[in-house]
This record gives sequence, structure tokens and C-alpha cells, in this order.
Amino acid sequence: MKVLVETTGEFQLVHSELHELVRARGLTLIEKSQWAHGRISIGQILTKGEVNDEATDAEWLETLDAVDGDEALALASFLDRFPLDAESARKPEPPAKPPQSAQVQHNASAKKGRQASPATS
Repeated sequence: MKVLVETTGEFQLVHSELHELVRARGLTLIEKSQWAHGRISIGQILTKGEVNDEATDAEWLETLDAVDGDEALALASFLDRFPLDAESARKPEPPAKPPQSAQVQHNASAKKGRQASPATS
């Protein structure tokens, strides 16, 4: 399931695990996830509607452009085009994308515990 959201102020938010950006102005379509629930619960974003998984943010922007920026008309049209069905409503959160860089094991070869200092002559 995906949700149309907007921020509660002049700031944008980034969900780095799913590579999603919530724009500072206007509505943005994102995956419904624990991250989104967390931002809703602390008052950073507001939910304006829920749609099925076929919808994309690009299609939302096209719909908004087609009605000359009338957000209320675009929202009604978009919700009608991508109705929420039982299958997408129960779909679990998508898995996080793997990190882009390799993790480094620090101190892998270091000996553990105290070591005696070398004898000086």
C-alpha cells in the first residue's frame, strides 16, 4: 500500500532505506512503512490518502499537472484511479535495500587483552 503525504512545515524528509523523498511542498506518494508511521506519529507528515501498489509518484505529478495544479481535483481523480484493494492493504512493508558500501571490520587482527611492552636494552 502507498500513501499520499505532505510535510507539516517547510522541510523535506528522506527515507534512506527505500530511497524515497518527501517533498517540502505539496503531496508525495510513498510506501506505507514503519518509517512513515513514525513520521506521522511525531507530527512531521500528514496522510491525505491511501492507494494501491500500482500507483507511482510520477503518476501523481502527472495527474496534478493535468488539472493545472488543482490539488483537490487531482487527489479525487488519483484516489479513484488507484483504489485500495484488500491485497495491497495487507501487503507487508518492503524489505530494506542493501547498503551501498561495504562495511569494514575494524581491529580484526588486533590481539585482545593487555600486551607486554617490548623489552628495551
